[in-house]
Amino acid sequence: MDIRNVKTFVRVAELKSFTKAAEKLNYVQSTVTAQIKQLEKELGYSLFDRIGKRISLTVMGERFLKIAYELLLVSEKAENLNVDSSDIKGVLRVGVSESLLISVFKDLIPEFKAKFKNIDLRIRSGHTVDLLEQLRQNNLDLLYVSKIKNTDPDLKCHYARKETSVFVSGIDYEKENGKIISKDNIFKHNFIITEREGMYYSFLSKLAAEQNASVNDWIEVDNVLVIIELVKRGMGIAFLPEYLILDEIEKGNLKKLNVSESSETHYSQVLCHKDRWVTPFMHELINMLKKVRPEIK
Repeated sequence: MDIRNVKTFVRVAELKSFTKAAEKLNYVQSTVTAQIKQLEKELGYSLFDRIGKRISLTVMGERFLKIAYELLLVSEKAENLNVDSSDIKGVLRVGVSESLLISVFKDLIPEFKAKFKNIDLRIRSGHTVDLLEQLRQNNLDLLYVSKIKNTDPDLKCHYARKETSVFVSGIDYEKENGKIISKDNIFKHNFIITEREGMYYSFLSKLAAEQNASVNDWIEVDNVLVIIELVKRGMGIAFLPEYLILDEIEKGNLKKLNVSESSETHYSQVLCHKDRWVTPFMHELINMLKKVRPEIK
């Protein structure tokens, strides 16, 4: 069995298209078709159902896909048995939510590239909903985001850390407003919020509802660094993940308010498609993250 045919099968299965697979593999479509036919002949069963221009895996194709990922992993292990990590070549496409990229992930990049010099690391940042869709469409290999615990059966979680959200203000905000901010009066103040479609605004709205109040969303900013800067300048208060603003609190640039967080639980998570072949350098990146921020269930 030619491992190249197995690689082609996996790419067609992931992209659900012979044409797209050919483009990704830099083949002409006839080559992809020939490789799949050869593989089906060797296996003795059909891998794809072809209805017009649409294709889907047969029952046997779905079963073989799991084996195919195992074959590719074994193949890569064999190929790299006597290869230094700095000589391993490949591409790793990682989606990272903005807050985690700024606070955690950026510090892993130098360490990863020092160990895997020939891995083309491509990082995409954006909203969690958009990144999840990119992962499902196989435009990303790994996803590192903060969200409620994953329940999507098509996605596998390789890392999860329970996170805390906190209310923060500028250092002199309470003094300038004449009284201590408490749970009873916090929603009388101006908030600088993230996008309304995001998880943190949802948590904030639920917490306000518990107080029979509403969020005075004075300023909405689609950039967490700008939110932090405006809060530091005393423009309002914010509700943000603690990992994002911990350094600013320790430096004395922001003040953590003594107000209980939302009861909603969320996690920073590394996700990939359940059938995705996780390469050794993907495993290594996940392990680096676990060392920096150990998992908390």
